[in-house]
Amino acid sequence: MKKALSLIGSVLALLLATGWQARAQLSPELQAFQDAAGERSILFRGKESARYSFPANGHPYWIHPDFERGDITFEGNFYHDVLINIDAVAQRALVHLEGRPFAVALAPALTPSFTMGGRQFVGFGPGEALGEGFYEVFGAGPERVYKHVFKYVNSSVYNVNGETIGYDDENYRADVARHFVYRKSYWLRDAQGHFTRIKSRGALLRHFPDRKKEIRQALRAEGLTGGSSDFDAFCKTVLNLVSR
Repeated sequence: MKKALSLIGSVLALLLATGWQARAQLSPELQAFQDAAGERSILFRGKESARYSFPANGHPYWIHPDFERGDITFEGNFYHDVLINIDAVAQRALVHLEGRPFAVALAPALTPSFTMGGRQFVGFGPGEALGEGFYEVFGAGPERVYKHVFKYVNSSVYNVNGETIGYDDENYRADVARHFVYRKSYWLRDAQGHFTRIKSRGALLRHFPDRKKEIRQALRAEGLTGGSSDFDAFCKTVLNLVSR
């Protein structure tokens, strides 16, 4: 019995020592950042987010570099009114404390859902229905569309402003070769939970043959029938109709 208690004590001492050692390895800035989180400290004890310090056109974030307020579920706990962004290169959700220089990166497998600026997102870990990463969700009915944005760093001597980096940058630098390439994909989840990639407006409409006429009328009324119309708005309108 004494040997067992001694073994347990040794294990606990080792765990405590390891915890203190890991904490000691933190930079003073990151340690202060985590301490400032207070009751939300668990949310901010992940890895520091990647830093893209090299000159490049575009940016690594989902929409823009600014953090937006939202609610997030992380490791089964819910956190309200958090500053959030998404690193579309690393496929990590970023949480930030106002006035602090750091952000912490959260893996999709541990972050099943969050809102950001009024938009709804879900996280898929390895081996789930869709590839690992974060997806914006359109629709509230049984059928939904999941939008995925992915970026990577590339180099080019040509002008890649606009579609290649995902937006028209008024501060685009022609003397900088590196840039963040913007890629996106859309997936329809049907009422049975099956996912199908959607590459066009027609591909989405073909999933609702019985209501195609009604949907087209609604799309015309909202000016969403042209090929250049906003595809996100197109998906939302279709899903709002079919969920009624």
